[in-house]
Amino acid sequence: TVSFIAFTAFLLWLWQSSMVRLTQNFAEVDPGKFYRSAQLSPGELKEIVQKYGIKTVISLRGAPESSYWVKPQIKKLEELNTKFYSFWWTSDYFPDAEEFKSYLKLLKTAEYPILIHCRSGADRTGEATAMYSIDFMHTPKAEAIEKHLNWKYWHFEFLHPAKKAMVRNYPGIDVAIQAYDECSPENKQWTSPGHCH
Repeated sequence: TVSFIAFTAFLLWLWQSSMVRLTQNFAEVDPGKFYRSAQLSPGELKEIVQKYGIKTVISLRGAPESSYWVKPQIKKLEELNTKFYSFWWTSDYFPDAEEFKSYLKLLKTAEYPILIHCRSGADRTGEATAMYSIDFMHTPKAEAIEKHLNWKYWHFEFLHPAKKAMVRNYPGIDVAIQAYDECSPENKQWTSPGHCH
């Protein structure tokens, strides 16, 4: 039993830290401006960047540069003269305030078109895409959630309920940059254990 648990834990860690995903999960969200995907291989990145003229790639996976998939991505994007930014978000909790505010500020200053990704392009990417849609495409909140956080992109709310909750609580880019607090009464239940005191 212990060996089965250890093996299962190893498989989960391998899955979470890998580039393995079911599909590229690529979509053109706001043509000429905003695109979403899963973690792409260097070859896939090159194809997408060149085809859509991507100027900025944002990863929400949050990993040290020593992670085996990070350096090849950075190298390929440097070759393509495409900027790369990385933020530490998780699939299970609301993002840290400083990380989140830095991400939102980047949306205001980055060179477009932007491609955003996490590992599978389902949960963190869906969350970020829904918020982009609200802010920059003036999509009603309920419609943005329904359109960008659904099974079509491999998001299942019962597995990662914090992602839709984050978008439901999202006050908009300008208010969030000024006042987002992951430990506020309405957000606190969605933060990692022990994060808020």
